[in-house]
Amino acid sequence: MRLRLIGYCALIFACACDSSPKENTKKVDSTATVVDSLIVKPEKIDSTIIEANYQVNDTLNAIAQIIGGSLNNETKVYDYLIKNKDYLNFSNSFNTRWKKYDTTRIQKLKAFQSNVLSRNVQPTKTLFYPFSGPDILYAHTFFPDVEHYIMIGLEPVGTLPKFTNNPEDSIANYFNKINSSLNAILKFSFFRTESMSKDLKNEEVDGTLHLLLLFLNRTGNSIVSAKPVSVDSAGILIEKSNFIELKKANLRTKGVSIEFVTPQNQLKKVTYFSLNAANDGLSKNKGFVAYLNQQSNFNTYLKGASYLLHSANFSIIRNIILNGAKTVIQDDSGIAFRYFDKSKWDFKFFGDYVKPISLFSKNYQKDLDSVWHQQGSEKIGFGIGYNFKDNNSNLLIATKKNK
Repeated sequence: MRLRLIGYCALIFACACDSSPKENTKKVDSTATVVDSLIVKPEKIDSTIIEANYQVNDTLNAIAQIIGGSLNNETKVYDYLIKNKDYLNFSNSFNTRWKKYDTTRIQKLKAFQSNVLSRNVQPTKTLFYPFSGPDILYAHTFFPDVEHYIMIGLEPVGTLPKFTNNPEDSIANYFNKINSSLNAILKFSFFRTESMSKDLKNEEVDGTLHLLLLFLNRTGNSIVSAKPVSVDSAGILIEKSNFIELKKANLRTKGVSIEFVTPQNQLKKVTYFSLNAANDGLSKNKGFVAYLNQQSNFNTYLKGASYLLHSANFSIIRNIILNGAKTVIQDDSGIAFRYFDKSKWDFKFFGDYVKPISLFSKNYQKDLDSVWHQQGSEKIGFGIGYNFKDNNSNLLIATKKNK
């Protein structure tokens, strides 16, 4: 089967004189060749329960189910894949793989969220997760009360897969690429930048969009919309007409904004941006800096961040976090301890701080080691970050003091 990549057709808005929010979608049959996005959303998101103010997009949701290996007989779109041997082989093997991962890893993450993070981190509407790659899995699991997840990485956004109805074609290669792109996050808890540069830059799986949909599906969510986006010079989010156009465009900021509905019937959003977050990138990207500076009431999560925020070359994004975040939750690869003004932040430590792995040995923090062991810490109960063995993992929660 030839896996072709398609973008979105623009959705025609309702009459501009009508200010009430509406849901707009085109009917899609099982042989549809065009994927339409729902781009009209409620003017204000209720942080409790959304009362039917959204509509799940059957086509997008089916694509997420296909990528996640969870397509079922109730699907109205791509129903011809239910009996496709390549899909069935992937679905059966991935279901087994995910079940094992859920019982050995995700349940521990949920317990840590319930027993530790919920007690020590005040919920905010927005979570900022720099250097995340497509890791909405940990963000959504650790911070389930967030309404908007903002993620950035070097990995491209990508385009949506197109599955044709031809029983003689094969999609085995697509699913092989999906499997290989998941190896690091499922084994080590983080995406490896070097691997991602290969895994998410091929013809079949060409960006984070594929894995974002997979993780959202596997954590029980339904897809409402997926929009290719960028930001203008004033930091305002703007929509592009389709993902192919976005991929070809010469832009400093390329993104995707996905609205989804949780199993608890809450409407949420994840926006992933592909860009250069170093000073030499952000100094030329005033629009995205303005976008970040406009965010309020947010926490920051950092994991497997390659110790980039230890460097002077990442001072712009580091200062945005330190100035704007209410809480920073990170392993030692995040912001170096010396950059926290101790008169403005309180700290709680979890796990054990040990010297970084050999690749990052120069980033050992003597001051953090000293304070960590003086103040003491609580156990984590699972491995996370580069020192992914349980006894070597660490987590720091830095909370800004009330003025």
